[in-house]
Amino acid sequence: MTARETSMGKVTMKPKSQKNFLPFDINTASPQQRERYLAFAEPTEEPVKSMLASEIFMLDKLSQKHCMRERDVEQKKQARLIGVLKAAEARNRLRNVRLRFQNLRAQEINHLIACQKTARGAVRLEVFLPPRKNIQKLADNLDRVQRSRVEAILEDENGEIFIRRP
Repeated sequence: MTARETSMGKVTMKPKSQKNFLPFDINTASPQQRERYLAFAEPTEEPVKSMLASEIFMLDKLSQKHCMRERDVEQKKQARLIGVLKAAEARNRLRNVRLRFQNLRAQEINHLIACQKTARGAVRLEVFLPPRKNIQKLADNLDRVQRSRVEAILEDENGEIFIRRP
C-alpha cells in the first residue's frame, strides 16, 4: 500500500476468524456487555431463553394492563350512558306526574265551575281560579251583540241567564 492509498481511506481489513477471539465469560461481564452479547447470541443458551421469556412475560403484562385500561374506559363510558338514561327516565316520570296532577286539578276546577248556582259565580270563579296555569290570551270570539249580552248577564243581580224586563 502506498501512502496515497492510506490517506484516501481505501485501507481494507481482513476479517479474523471467530476461533481467534478469546472466549467470552458472560458471568464476569458487566450488565451492559452482557446485554450486548445476549442480543446477538443464539436463543439456545439458558440466559437468552430466560431473557426472552422475561421480555415476553413483561410484554404480556403490559398488554394486560392496556386491556384493563381499555376495559375501565369502556366501563366508565357505559356507566355514564346508564346514568344519562336513568336521569332521562326520572325526568320523564316527573313530567308525567306533573301533567297528571295538572289534569286532575283542571278537572276539579272545571267541576267546581260547572257546579256554581249562577253564571256570574261560574265566570268569577273561572277568572280568579283558572283551570290551567299560564293560560294564553285567547282571541276575542265575541261580536258586539254577544259581548253586550254577556255583560248584561254578569250585571244581573240574580245571575239569571234570561233577562226579564218589567
